Amino acid sequence: MKFLLLLVLLVSCTSKDNKQAGPTDADKVAGLQNMCKESASAMKERQAKTSLYSRLGEREKIKVFADNLFEAHKNNEQIGHMFATVNKEPFVRNVTEFLVVGTGGKGKYNGGDMSTVHKNLKITNSDFLSAGGDVQVVMKGLNYGENEIQEVVCALVSFIPVVVKN
Repeated sequence: MKFLLLLVLLVSCTSKDNKQAGPTDADKVAGLQNMCKESASAMKERQAKTSLYSRLGEREKIKVFADNLFEAHKNNEQIGHMFATVNKEPFVRNVTEFLVVGTGGKGKYNGGDMSTVHKNLKITNSDFLSAGGDVQVVMKGLNYGENEIQEVVCALVSFIPVVVKN
């Protein structure tokens, strides 16, 4: 049920008609943060049983995800401009390493911290939601389960305070 909330929040962010009454982007982000907080113990239990790293298919499949995510972000009408000068290889390498290390795999992340990497992008809640929609679509396309999608999205949600500049 909580995944359904995640799905609704991320899909609804793609609506370009802001004249409709409904939750604001800030409301949607707050809903995601709340859903992640409420799901924290279940995610921790799953991680204790089998690492997210293993459930994501380890380094090889995480790299495929990072590669597909780059393409999705670059082709995203809302955030694609942020990727106009981003080189694919370093992006894929850094996202792969970030996820490998952050989900329980071995390695060392040598990329920049999230605040530094995103500081000049002026990311809004709407941009964050759009990027999160890309994450969800790519993961579904790679046949990840709802739990894995939720856990990756919630990991990213934890960085909202340092990457979103409304």
